[in-house]
Amino acid sequence: MHTKPNPSSTTLYSATQELESHAVRFIMAHKTIERDVIELEFDDMPEEVLELNPCQTMPTLFDRGMVLYDLSVIMEYLDERFPFPPLLPVDPIEKAEKRLLIYRFTRAEGCWYELVDTILNGGKKSADAARKTLRGNLIELIPLFAHQPYFKSDTMTLVDVCLAPVLWRLGILGIELGDNKAKPILSYAARLFEKEGFQEGLTFCEKDFNQ
Repeated sequence: MHTKPNPSSTTLYSATQELESHAVRFIMAHKTIERDVIELEFDDMPEEVLELNPCQTMPTLFDRGMVLYDLSVIMEYLDERFPFPPLLPVDPIEKAEKRLLIYRFTRAEGCWYELVDTILNGGKKSADAARKTLRGNLIELIPLFAHQPYFKSDTMTLVDVCLAPVLWRLGILGIELGDNKAKPILSYAARLFEKEGFQEGLTFCEKDFNQ
């Protein structure tokens, strides 16, 4: 398998089971971006990738001779470089609100991405606490999923792209929300999972997460 980026195409270095890589693969498939996706493991990153990204993180995006390796930067770059369909609003106030939500879900202390990582990779005590917290967060937000087809939006945005990988993993995280009260969030999740871009962006390993 080659690992050097193809200068004539957009190349994504992606972890096979990691949330941020999953989100970027979803975007690229949703926007039908012509791309090379190279799946790697964190403990087996070749020199070619380390030279491109000294932070040794994934996802790492190579495009037009430029290397990007922060989730928010990658997502917004792809949305501007490939503007259809748009995944951020034009209005600066609405755009700022979406950026803040993305930060809260993926970057802030105790964010959902951090909780998922703790559940999957932490000790039993910390994993149990993170599972309880994440389940509580999800239940608390259920009313927000009842009023619009997407998260606080009538159209899909980057916020939904970030939430979809978490919701797809609820089964392997050991989180059950119930059926009746949780219907709005379960319907929302199904709406995202049915998208062709979401299914196309799944790795072989990820396809088993929601069986």
